[in-house]
Amino acid sequence: LVLPQACAEPPQLSPERAHVACQGVEGAYSTAACEKLFRAPEITYLKSFEGVFSAISSGLCDYGVLPIENSTAGSVKQVYDLLIANNCYIVRAARIKINHALLACPGATVDSIREIYSHEQALSQCQSHLEQLPNAMLHACSNTAAAAQMVAEMGRTDVAALASYHCAELYGLRCLIPDMQDNDNNHTRFICIAPRPESYPGPTKT
Repeated sequence: LVLPQACAEPPQLSPERAHVACQGVEGAYSTAACEKLFRAPEITYLKSFEGVFSAISSGLCDYGVLPIENSTAGSVKQVYDLLIANNCYIVRAARIKINHALLACPGATVDSIREIYSHEQALSQCQSHLEQLPNAMLHACSNTAAAAQMVAEMGRTDVAALASYHCAELYGLRCLIPDMQDNDNNHTRFICIAPRPESYPGPTKT
């Protein structure tokens, strides 16, 4: 009954200000999705997707923003599993253009890189370009921005991260190779979840 009730209520505008949970650290692509969905979000970063769902169910945050599907790498299966396991609702969605860059500490060169860190989806989205770096071992981690932060903290010239250009500015890294994604039309769909259903004017999905 909750969905018909939400649809029957008078239309409301999406809140401009909200406390939003995201997985990762500052500079994650989820940040861009939050800023597209809300004009002035107050963002709390959690270590895992599970943490985002917990923040919603506990009332710590009003909304959660999560990646659910990429045009190149496909579905984020863990998020689908968590949607089934948790009592929450998808209330909005946003499509974000994804541009991955190979970022490293000052002094690093493409030839010096022996390890590359990023989220498994980002590594999948850059597979063809990564094959041109056969001497570099690939390491999956929790988030693209977390990878950039970790590489900056290491301070080594033989490690790099696949992350957004914004992460280079945030963490003092330099871009070794821009546009690493195999498909230039690389987009990720992010969903906004809430503990209760909400209906806004002009919905186009169910």
